[in-house]
Amino acid sequence: MTEKTFTDKGENIKEKLIEITARILREKGFKSATVRAITKEAKVNIAAIRYYFGSKEELISAALEYMMSSLENISAYLDDSRLTAKERLKKYILAYFNLAHRHPALFRSISRPSSAEAQGTYFIYLNLLHDQCWQKITENVIEITGFTDPHDVELKVMQIFAAVEFPIILESNNKGSFITQYTDSATLERYVDILLNNNITINHEKNEYIQEIIHNTKRQ
Repeated sequence: MTEKTFTDKGENIKEKLIEITARILREKGFKSATVRAITKEAKVNIAAIRYYFGSKEELISAALEYMMSSLENISAYLDDSRLTAKERLKKYILAYFNLAHRHPALFRSISRPSSAEAQGTYFIYLNLLHDQCWQKITENVIEITGFTDPHDVELKVMQIFAAVEFPIILESNNKGSFITQYTDSATLERYVDILLNNNITINHEKNEYIQEIIHNTKRQ
């Protein structure tokens, strides 16, 4: 099938629709990215979406790819040969946390899709994440851990992805969650250090606090 070609004006309209859709997704989530809302803000006829993209789903996919350019930028940390593998992975994870804080609505929609369409877009996101980062993270994990068993490497990569996504999704869906007390930059940095290093220096000032928790748990 031959791809449509547009005039300069048409390309500008198409780009504008993508940018507006991406902003609605970031700020309000998939449920708010309706055809009416998008075209009203773009000041175009609702038929423009079908004309330029074929369907709303294709526009959503284009907007999501546009948003994921930020992810592509942070994935560059994983290739920085000036850093150790642990430093590369730490910078990537911290940048990913920052990306999630800038686009909370995306992660709300990911964990609680408003429709089958939104759920489908979630899988587009996962595929982009996998394509851009999975292999690079795997290579860095091998360098950090020294693992030689491919199964062990994949388990470690899954563990890292799970540890990163869990606090993001929890915070995005419940602002009153306990997780919010752990999302300041200093705590997140500590969190990543603990995730990537089994030989973390213990803060002995908190030993008394830990003992108290253990004591209370035993009493219960």
